[in-house]
Amino acid sequence: MKVFDSHMHWRDPVNYRYETLSDGVSEEGERGGKAAQSYLPDDYISDAGNVHISGVIHVEAEWDKANPVGETRWLEQIHAAGRTHGLKMGIVGFADLADSDVEKVLEKHSHFPLVRGIRQMLNYLPGNPAYCWADREYLEEESWRKNFGLLAKYELDFDLMCFAHQMPAMAKLASANPDTRIHLEHAGMPWDHTPEGQEQWREGLRQIAALENSDIKISGLGNTIPDWNVDKVRSYVLESIDIFGTDRVCFASNFPTDKAFSDMSKIWDAFDEILMGFSDDARSSMFLENAISAYRLD
Repeated sequence: MKVFDSHMHWRDPVNYRYETLSDGVSEEGERGGKAAQSYLPDDYISDAGNVHISGVIHVEAEWDKANPVGETRWLEQIHAAGRTHGLKMGIVGFADLADSDVEKVLEKHSHFPLVRGIRQMLNYLPGNPAYCWADREYLEEESWRKNFGLLAKYELDFDLMCFAHQMPAMAKLASANPDTRIHLEHAGMPWDHTPEGQEQWREGLRQIAALENSDIKISGLGNTIPDWNVDKVRSYVLESIDIFGTDRVCFASNFPTDKAFSDMSKIWDAFDEILMGFSDDARSSMFLENAISAYRLD
């Protein structure tokens, strides 16, 4: 079975500057306690092993925020040089939509042929710094919401990384910007596993799924379920599919971030086992074709 990895990262801190990574936690319990380690296409292919990966969506990997277009330029260069193992590829770059000059960044990103969208991590949980990938609640800022409207001008999608309690506000914003496609990352990052938390997660997903311009990527479950196994993630996977439908679901490894929780074959094998009862056509759509279509890589 071929798969399309709709969410992964490469990093080259030997030659370029990166931020302190938000996928680590500092001694004070705040996000940003980890230095970037080298992770290049050869490393990724080695980790993939026998998994037949036909293509990838490279999502911004916390490159130097003072030079966000530099990451896109580097990725385009290594792809053109044949260093990405022939993988079909799309790029989701970074832009700070709170920046008054962000349109210049969006315009520059849009000139690169592999670019499909932008990500700015929004996860913010007041009082819980370990779950704050963002430094504040951007969705409450009028200037941020206004700049979100610029994405359509440059035909850029938005990769949405947020929590369930933020999804109603994001759904309202996305509804007002129907020409910008929303890719909900990491199955909506279910972090509160109480019955109340799970219901809030379901309701958040329903609000995003109600948008015609949305889809969901099921990945990164190790972020909020670090000791995950098939039984622990099965309901989150199946309910995500039930809410969005098999035509709007993609799968991904989230490597190398999820390398802290498992090897790559375990991730794809888990998805394969959970989807065992689906038809061959539905499985092929979710593992391969939906990502190609959603990111316009046909």
